[in-house]
Amino acid sequence: MKNEEKNVYLIGNAHIDPVWLWRWQEGYAEVKATFRSALDRMNEYPHFKFTSACSIYYMWIEESDPDMFAEIVERVKEGRWCIVGGWLLQPDCNIPCGESFARHALISQRYFKEKFGRYAVTGYNVDSFGHNGSLPMILQNSKMKNYVFMRPAPHEKVLKQNLFNWQSADGSIVKTFRIPFCYCITMQRLDNFKKIPEIEGNSDMMAFYGVGNHGGGPTVELLEWMKENLDEKYIYSTPDEYFENARHGELPTVNEDLQYHAKGCYSACSEIKTNNRKSENALLASEKFSILSKELAGTKYPKEAFERAWTNILFNQFHDILGGCSIKEAYDDARPFHGESLAISARSTNLALQKIAWKIDTEKAEGKLADALASEENRFEKYKKLGNPIVVFNSLDHSVNAQVIANTFGTRPAYITDNSGNHIPSQEVRASKTNGKHDKHYVAFRAEIPAFGYKIFRLHFDRENTPEVNNPFICGENSIENNAIRLTFDKNTGEISSFYLKNEEKELFSEPTLTYLVDETHCDTWAHGITHFDKVTDICTEGSIKVIESGPVRATVRSVQNIGNSTVTRDYTIFADSDLVEVKTKIDFREHHKMLKFGVKIDADDAKSLCEIPFGHIERPTDSGEQVSEAWIALCGSNGKGISIANDSKYSFDASENRISLTVLRGAISADHYGERDEFCEFMDQGIHRFSYVLSPFRTVSESKRIADELNNPAEVICNTFHGGDLPSEFSGLSISKENVTATAIKAHADSDGTVIRLAETEGLDTDVTITLFGRTINTHIPQSSVKTLVIGENGKIYETDFIEEIEN
Repeated sequence: MKNEEKNVYLIGNAHIDPVWLWRWQEGYAEVKATFRSALDRMNEYPHFKFTSACSIYYMWIEESDPDMFAEIVERVKEGRWCIVGGWLLQPDCNIPCGESFARHALISQRYFKEKFGRYAVTGYNVDSFGHNGSLPMILQNSKMKNYVFMRPAPHEKVLKQNLFNWQSADGSIVKTFRIPFCYCITMQRLDNFKKIPEIEGNSDMMAFYGVGNHGGGPTVELLEWMKENLDEKYIYSTPDEYFENARHGELPTVNEDLQYHAKGCYSACSEIKTNNRKSENALLASEKFSILSKELAGTKYPKEAFERAWTNILFNQFHDILGGCSIKEAYDDARPFHGESLAISARSTNLALQKIAWKIDTEKAEGKLADALASEENRFEKYKKLGNPIVVFNSLDHSVNAQVIANTFGTRPAYITDNSGNHIPSQEVRASKTNGKHDKHYVAFRAEIPAFGYKIFRLHFDRENTPEVNNPFICGENSIENNAIRLTFDKNTGEISSFYLKNEEKELFSEPTLTYLVDETHCDTWAHGITHFDKVTDICTEGSIKVIESGPVRATVRSVQNIGNSTVTRDYTIFADSDLVEVKTKIDFREHHKMLKFGVKIDADDAKSLCEIPFGHIERPTDSGEQVSEAWIALCGSNGKGISIANDSKYSFDASENRISLTVLRGAISADHYGERDEFCEFMDQGIHRFSYVLSPFRTVSESKRIADELNNPAEVICNTFHGGDLPSEFSGLSISKENVTATAIKAHADSDGTVIRLAETEGLDTDVTITLFGRTINTHIPQSSVKTLVIGENGKIYETDFIEEIEN
């Protein structure tokens, strides 16, 4: 198509950041002013059409100005106001987990259908900084077939043309348009109208006009100029009309994610990212436990409370909030939103588990423990021999060998058993208290907890019958080992000098681990224009190590390191029969314009880098450039050597052909946007930070995901008492026949008393799988790298649906 033949579809809009260099209350006001202005322009210019995304904006208008909302409803019916987006707002499109994207669609698309009689069909994230490779599948499951974005720009990612088909790993395709130049052409950018049709490509184009960022929309002055200066090839339109009517030749297909614009946003402001991960995991677990309690104890499922909690989380996923590049006050506002969601999750989880625990018959033992109690008639002696019951719950879709930590209230149990009297090794571990002379410990043990279920354990205080325990650990001056691995530490630096796999007789690391600082003085908060953080300024050479736990449940080395102006304290813990190393980290961070990284190196020259993305995984470049990930990253060579690193709050890393580094903290200036720096600038992430990560040999994607899931979703413990009940001592509500299929959600159906289970395939394999949920068996097929949402109806019928959860009655 020749340039002079192209039509240009004119998209009236006002990009609105509800939070950025201002707080959300100001964003609320700018939405009202912008929507009022757009409605007024429609009265003045009959040809004018307006486009806006973000369901939260419409919710604000509905609650604060019902009359204006009624006007918008009429303009939507008229076809002059186009609703796009289908999500609560324009989120960061890399950091949220897959289920967050599903809830964006569930809440927003159902709202649009209820209020406006239609779903959004065009995804719309014009200002988000990058777009994960699962988005075509996510959009299709959100009832959207088109997508509009602007970042990354042509200098950041080369595409054959602005209009193309974007395909995710499962094969889903959405027709996608990259906005040229800017999303808001104003009187200062009028030349863009003429430059857009000159862009190479075989399609008609779109031009987005209006005042934006702080809202505004098309002005009278701009509309008058357009009326006088643009010919009939410029069509006042909407994105929906463009995708439906635009002329184009054969479209190229893009089979990768759309990255990057601002790489620094995946490590800026650790608090917002930590709270996002904690809130997502807590709420997803609470949904599952509430379904479990509904099934076993008749507990009411708190639908309205969960929707409120999700709305808070999703709002804080706005790209400038979650990306860490808003003003400091914005995070003061975000904190209570996450706090409310965490509180809703905590209350709902506690109620669900307490009700289940109270219905378990804790007076009934099994096996040899029951035999020992058979002749005991004295109630006190029976309870003494039976042991105090605790119930341990697992929200995950697979059984877990979980670390359980229980409060013993100052009295150390002599030993622990399961409900059949089988002895389980236990160990005193330091608690976060010093209550008197003896009460400063908890008791820790490891036990197998059934999938999506629970199991009873018993604390015994009879010291005369304490069984002997073999300690499976060997602890040296600077090493700890079990029957699977041996960790050796450098006494001078505090680094791991050797991670030896005993069964395979090989070293996992080719060099000692590395703790280092990188200079980013010339980098703004976003890291605009920066692809690599590689100007190393400090390498940790000063540290100490000490063995602080030596079994029989776990062995731990504490490493204390000084680097720059900061102190890094890490507790490296290993468990019996496991090749995992759990690392609890505390950092007193005092760096300005520096980034902290933890690096490991493996013996491979051709390794590939893998990481988690929403509902899947992807291979990342090994060019040492900064990359974005979710809860796990990995580096694996063709020689079979590889390392997997799971974490509970980090989203950024870099990798080369034999080294991978987790980005931990950044001492960037808050909201530093090409401004003039002075003594009043404040630096982010100063002070104490805590997070955990797990080091393990890489074997499969599914295993890496399971390790990350277990780190992020620890077992829940309920201290119980003696009582009767009709529930057994052990229960599992779910089984999945294939390890590469995971249940990302188990929740109540939005419209009925049915149950939703969402499944995701993790290895890129077409898979036939059998799922059993509460005794109901489902045989289904899941295509590679895809998600499948099933509803088990009140009538027992199985329905396949999407994120919106519509089913046929």
